[in-house]
Amino acid sequence: MVEKKLSIEEIKAKIKVICICKGIKQGRICDAIQNGADTIEKVNKQTGSGDGGCKATRCGPVIKNLLENKGKIIIEPYATKIDDDDFEF
Repeated sequence: MVEKKLSIEEIKAKIKVICICKGIKQGRICDAIQNGADTIEKVNKQTGSGDGGCKATRCGPVIKNLLENKGKIIIEPYATKIDDDDFEF
């Protein structure tokens, strides 16, 4: 089986820390989902995420999004194009 090369954006997204309390990266969470974790609780159990203060406001909502996305890495835009119309001079 030939594995697809990851783009820079995919690599950045995969190593992005989702659970800051435990340092759990998006790639690890996606792996857990792709290996059968189908609830936030199961993801937390498999990865160790969700034990700290960030579960309600940070990692919980992101894990929910990743579950809805079937464990596919979510790439966030790192730069947004800004038009001159966005500013008043």
